[in-house]
Amino acid sequence: MNHEIVVEAMLDLKDVEELNLFFTRSSRLMLAVIFFLIVIGIVLLIDGSRTGMEFMIAVLSDLLLSVILWFVYGWSIRRKSVKAFFSDQLLRQRHTFVFSEMGFQYASDSESGKVRWSEIYEVRESRNLYLILLSTSRTLIVPKDDFATERDRTRFRGIVESNVKASRFHWRRER
Repeated sequence: MNHEIVVEAMLDLKDVEELNLFFTRSSRLMLAVIFFLIVIGIVLLIDGSRTGMEFMIAVLSDLLLSVILWFVYGWSIRRKSVKAFFSDQLLRQRHTFVFSEMGFQYASDSESGKVRWSEIYEVRESRNLYLILLSTSRTLIVPKDDFATERDRTRFRGIVESNVKASRFHWRRER
């Protein structure tokens, strides 16, 4: 039986911020780790004859700076998200998604499309969003709260699991 799930979605700034923070998480972590390792490397190269206490102070200071860098980078991403959200009129339009076993349709005032599940690059889940990647550079954002019921969310996940290769969908681990 081919049941359809209809979702009316209106993106908020918080959705765009979450999207951007989700996709930059790895690069933010890598930057903080590389910064940490470089500073520790410099500390060891400059003066290898530090006492254990001096070395621990250097490590803790470096760790603190790396954490600060993580948050500053996140803050920068949030600021860029604000600019992107308010400059992109298409992003702020109401979008309608109709999901079925065959694929899905999406429409807004400016565009519409029909996509088969076999054409999906990837489906990901963040804390509050389902992210449907049409390619590495194009993502459709479906806020979880815009599903009519929890049952519709569960059915959506089931449709994806039935029609998208297992390596192409990634659900969030519950914490």
